[in-house]
Amino acid sequence: MKAPVLILAALGIAIISGTGGYIIGKNRTKPSAVSAAPAIRGTVKHPRANRSTGTASSIDFAKFPAALEGNPDPLARFNLALQNLEPWVASSPESALDWLTSQQASARRNEVIRMALEQFTENDPKGAAEWSVQNLTGIELNNSLILIAEAWAETDAPEAARWLGDLPPARERDAALENLLFTWAGTDPSAAIRHLAQPQESEELSAILRYATFAGWAKNDPQNAAAASLESSRAHQDPGQFANTLANWATVDLAGSAQWLLEHVSNPAERSPAIHELATFFAHQSPDAGLAWIEKLKPGTERVAATNRLVAEWAITDPAAAADWAVSKNKLPLTGETTSEILSNYLLKDPAGFESWRATLPDGPLKAQAAETATPGADE
Repeated sequence: MKAPVLILAALGIAIISGTGGYIIGKNRTKPSAVSAAPAIRGTVKHPRANRSTGTASSIDFAKFPAALEGNPDPLARFNLALQNLEPWVASSPESALDWLTSQQASARRNEVIRMALEQFTENDPKGAAEWSVQNLTGIELNNSLILIAEAWAETDAPEAARWLGDLPPARERDAALENLLFTWAGTDPSAAIRHLAQPQESEELSAILRYATFAGWAKNDPQNAAAASLESSRAHQDPGQFANTLANWATVDLAGSAQWLLEHVSNPAERSPAIHELATFFAHQSPDAGLAWIEKLKPGTERVAATNRLVAEWAITDPAAAADWAVSKNKLPLTGETTSEILSNYLLKDPAGFESWRATLPDGPLKAQAAETATPGADE
């Protein structure tokens, strides 16, 4: 997706569960398809600290930590470190990071550590990974390894895979491997697929890496990725894998991915999870186009399920429009649960508009259900 390392903090929410940056609502016992609000990787670049002046080039960075500690003013000490951060990290990254982590914890200190680690990663991803494993824990280690793996994949993915694979099993390691395979497959899918053939310590990890690999491949070569993922999902009896691949294609070409599914997949068990994901995308991007696409699906269960998924998701972003659509249908293919989603979201988002709309409803099941809809907590 990109060459520079992302801001570690910016992706905390997305990668805390090890998503590896591709869209997926993941259950750690078995990967599943994308979430309703997919998190798509960005291309944000963290601003570097100010480049040092001519005096910085004469600094002996081996003695720099001691010189900093000799300054009794904590703020002045920290500002001096920040002013010379880039040449210090270039000269002795471990020293710079060790000194920073020894300072009093604060949001600013943590941000500067991330800046230093970003620069270290650009120059030496293996060194940055080794430092992270030795000095970080929890979410900071998780996030750092994920983003180091992404940068490392673009310079020497096989070495990164070997190094990460030698780490003890842990959530942080698995998340890094996941993002490594995602990035690797985007530039060299053949090599990434060959790596998948290597035995993994668990079927869970194998599935995670399959999802990530085909998702990364789909970003740059979606048709071949979708075809290969379909065959792989059949071999592993996991249609959710193919659905996730198609969903990643949908982030860049929703119409193309939706048409490909209609033309190349006929098995209902394989179509169903993918239709579920594409209906979600249509709901958030273009409900009208999604409804037109649904008309091309097989009549009956498939079409009804897709309609309910699209309308329920549509009701999240524009419940008034979803409600008007529901009224316009003579024979509603909507379940009571979907109708409830429309009504409750409409009432919550626009109570006055909901009341006006409810008053115009003709007699029937929709009016009866609307009459029973109340603001959450109203009975308490």
